[in-house]
Amino acid sequence: MPLDIPVENYETDVLVVGGGAAGAMACFECADAGVKVILASKSRPPSGTTSVARGGFAAALGPDDSPALHLAEILENGGELIDPELAGVWCEGIIDVVKDLRDWGAEFVTNDAGELDLKMFPNHTKPRAVHHFDTTGNMVTKTLAKKLRPDQRIVQHANTSIMDLVVEGGRVVGAWGVNYGKGVLVAYSANEVILSTGGGSGLFYVNDNPPQVTGDGYVLGFRAGVPLLGIEMIDFQAMCCSPEELFGFAPHPTGFINAGAVFRNRDGELFLKRYFPDTAERSTRSEVILAMAKEIHAGRAGLTGGIFMDATEVPIETIQKQIPHVYKTCLHRGIDITKTPLEVAPGSHTWLGGLQINVDGKTPLDGLWAAGETGGGIHGGNRIGGSALSSALVFGRRAGRAAATAAKAESAKTGKVDVPGDASDWLADLIARDEGPLQADVRLRCRMLAHEQLGSIRSADGCNAALVEYAEIEAEEIPRMRLSDEARSSKKVKAQELESALSVKNLALLGGLLATASLAREESRGAHYRTDFPDTDAANWSAVTRLEQGPDGEIVFHKDPLKQDAPSAGA
Repeated sequence: MPLDIPVENYETDVLVVGGGAAGAMACFECADAGVKVILASKSRPPSGTTSVARGGFAAALGPDDSPALHLAEILENGGELIDPELAGVWCEGIIDVVKDLRDWGAEFVTNDAGELDLKMFPNHTKPRAVHHFDTTGNMVTKTLAKKLRPDQRIVQHANTSIMDLVVEGGRVVGAWGVNYGKGVLVAYSANEVILSTGGGSGLFYVNDNPPQVTGDGYVLGFRAGVPLLGIEMIDFQAMCCSPEELFGFAPHPTGFINAGAVFRNRDGELFLKRYFPDTAERSTRSEVILAMAKEIHAGRAGLTGGIFMDATEVPIETIQKQIPHVYKTCLHRGIDITKTPLEVAPGSHTWLGGLQINVDGKTPLDGLWAAGETGGGIHGGNRIGGSALSSALVFGRRAGRAAATAAKAESAKTGKVDVPGDASDWLADLIARDEGPLQADVRLRCRMLAHEQLGSIRSADGCNAALVEYAEIEAEEIPRMRLSDEARSSKKVKAQELESALSVKNLALLGGLLATASLAREESRGAHYRTDFPDTDAANWSAVTRLEQGPDGEIVFHKDPLKQDAPSAGA
């Protein structure tokens, strides 16, 4: 069946996939190095989850602080499983990134002397969070936008979703996808490809990420032969489950806690004192989330399935100073947090594992790099506050710089890349099909399955059930999927639904990967609680899970020992 969607072909030295903080930083480095770079992003870049960062990000800039101390605290409180070499270059690299962001116009809060107002975050012994009150991510996004969007050296393809990598001769030579803004397929020839597509929070029904964040980088790299490390580890955050107007909104629990808020169950009990008598609300984020999940699992949740984050006894002046954006957002939706507690439950915020990389973001596959949430080994079984955005900025810069150097060294240019024939046939069948499940319904099934079986509380039965159902979705639902009737009359709707349908393929595989690693880890760690293995098993599970694709497309599981010796970070 002939494919009726035109294909546009492009050639570049470096293709950056994903337009968040990591992607933007990578593009700046490529442009400054003088190599051709194309940025392909699902939304208008900069985009992605950068704006989700609220309270600030950590950088050891205080007079009595150092990257070495910052690194030590990450390794101590990060739930183990961290590659200390990756964490070391991150703690050092963020110092220069903050300086550059300020030069680019970043409006971090300062004191009267013009010095950065560094906030204290849980699990840090020094105040080191640079911030813009509780809208830090939005401010950083605007700063990057002012630098990125006018830069004519960076070719920017918005509304473009990369669907697969092209591998020839043991190296990545490009990628193909859908530009659903123009309604065309796109194929890119590139000497180097950087994946900075964010995490996989879109797999979960409850999350605070943009809907386009569907774990594409994990799946693209895995299918191309790159190992996935620690993919079962997810940073769950408290997100609103009531009222409906706030569903999925992440109300910045760290900011609430710093302001003096408390957590209560359905009976009004300050339950964190029962779990953690000495630290209560000052416990690690993963401990707080796990205690929330246990309360919900034990039947002590509110009517809509959550527990209550209570700031009713916090002075209004403190709330307006420390979490003004959250206060105004809730107030705009008819909720005054000084009078009414928010009902919240754990939702997917960031993913802690990812593709195997070295300190420059290089994967084991020639021509392929990963940065930001797509890279693995940077975070462990828990992510202490202020880490996600800072690591994305650093590794985006490092990957861009190294990929540009590699692209310059390539003597032979990659030949033309096209959309593979089998992919074209699959797309043609999908477009023509008028019977079968709607792609939107299959997508929802993938998300609800993760929500019900692979959240903060897991079990062998739940993981096995997820594996069976995701396999069924891949074998029976996806081959019969169809687009909506509206896609037949609108090229734009057709392209948008193609992007969504192809992301369903990624979500189903990602669900199977998550279930496989979650089932294998027979212990509880960080915010991840196995009902059948309730204790942390350091003797057997101070180890990193590694998933690889087998010769027949199967998921192959490995368990790797931790890297023990941390390098010395600069003072």
